[in-house]
Amino acid sequence: MMYRVLTALAVFTLGCGGHYGTRPTTPPTKRPMGSIVNAALPYQVLDARTGRQLDDGAFWASLLAARAVCVGEDHTNPHHHWAQLEIVNQLVKRSAGAPLALGLEMIQRPFQGVLDDYGAKRIDAAALRSRVGWEERWGYDWGFYGPTIDAAVAAGAKLLALNAAREITKRVSKKGLDGLTPEERAQVPELVLDDPAHRAWFDDLMESMGGAHGHSTPKDDDAPANPHEAAPPDAPAMPSAERIYTVQVIWDETMADGAARWLAATPAGRAIILAGNGHCHDSAIVKRLERRGVGKVVSVRPVIDADGGVAEVLAKPMNDFVLVLQMPRPAP
Repeated sequence: MMYRVLTALAVFTLGCGGHYGTRPTTPPTKRPMGSIVNAALPYQVLDARTGRQLDDGAFWASLLAARAVCVGEDHTNPHHHWAQLEIVNQLVKRSAGAPLALGLEMIQRPFQGVLDDYGAKRIDAAALRSRVGWEERWGYDWGFYGPTIDAAVAAGAKLLALNAAREITKRVSKKGLDGLTPEERAQVPELVLDDPAHRAWFDDLMESMGGAHGHSTPKDDDAPANPHEAAPPDAPAMPSAERIYTVQVIWDETMADGAARWLAATPAGRAIILAGNGHCHDSAIVKRLERRGVGKVVSVRPVIDADGGVAEVLAKPMNDFVLVLQMPRPAP
């Protein structure tokens, strides 16, 4: 059972599934690749701390006043990806030519040169996906991201490969930080592993998945019924909860570090960061950017207005703004 607890948590957390302890809202509409422009929905914006609705002018003014804007996502929800595209397009239009960067959780740091080539139009999208290992290292539909990346390129924005290399996080999950070689350790930025707010968020996540006492579901037909039973003989070595947490922090810190470096080198610039909801909140990328001297950072969480999803987000606010996407109501 303990094997399944940590394996499930590793898949959930290390896979950056996006829901992070809140129940999913209305399932997203299935749409073919490349069609997030067709996933547009009417939306309203709420101040996440108060629940009050903001007018468009106040919302965009707040984003324009920030040096970094982190926009979250559930990775499989096309409506969330459309919301990211809308924010990028609006900030491009309203930025009056100020330098912009689009930071991507989806692409790992070693592949910055590939993004540079794509931004310079030396390669096409097929070459980009091949060279960054999109299918193997990320795996989500390129059509959810391509239109937003292309909108940034068309506006002359810098593309930033923000995420930690899989080779680093894989080794940490197996052997811990002490298992890194000196060369690998040099690739890891400063880590804060004892932030109480972030740890509380992570512990809540663990608790929502069954805590240390098990997380089997009715579909786990071969899950041991007794928590003291051993893992299956062919099971891979399970990572400890501490190592899973360390990997989560490495992701957050690496993304914050990459964006902060570009902002320091571009004093008049603004960075828009696309990342899963578990990275794009107060105690994750936001606080870690602020610790690196980035003056004002805001986060936006898209939420479908159905099934209590907005209420859950407002009950425990971890973002500055909630972008409430309104699904069409069924006809009487």
